[in-house]
Amino acid sequence: MSVDDNTPVLRGCIKLPLDRDELVEVTSKAKDYAIMHGAAMRSKTSFSPDSLNFAPFVLVPSSFPRKEFEKAIALQPIINRLMHNVAHDEEFITTTLAETIKVDEFTANLFNIYRKVLAHGFTQLRSTRTGPCREAAAHAQKRCAGLSVHWHGEGVGYIRQAAGCHPVHH
Repeated sequence: MSVDDNTPVLRGCIKLPLDRDELVEVTSKAKDYAIMHGAAMRSKTSFSPDSLNFAPFVLVPSSFPRKEFEKAIALQPIINRLMHNVAHDEEFITTTLAETIKVDEFTANLFNIYRKVLAHGFTQLRSTRTGPCREAAAHAQKRCAGLSVHWHGEGVGYIRQAAGCHPVHH
């Protein structure tokens, strides 16, 4: 299936068009779900402190090429490391945002919060990591009283006995 002979088109995930009653019901439920799960915003044109609108979203999923998805998955650790390094580089953030904070109130407010956190010191001693290694370490920690989880390198969980320091890789 293609628009022309040279343009490939992926098949849809859901058979369309949907029945009108089904579409109305699904749309209503999706809007409620969005608001109840934090995908909400206030109206800029008719602001009210007592009302929220759902943030725009796509109701029907679209197909996506598996190879491109796998490329994105492979890039994610690199992007995570980049974001981590940027987030912890005060000079870079200050220099990069110097002009933006002069003209963008939202960014200026975030930057002011950043400055206050720097002035008071960080209370989070390590970055929280997620994924299979973190889950395995959490599961092991529940099983083994007296052990603590420490993170080293690229998210490799070490379980270290509080007294004996016996590393166990997961």
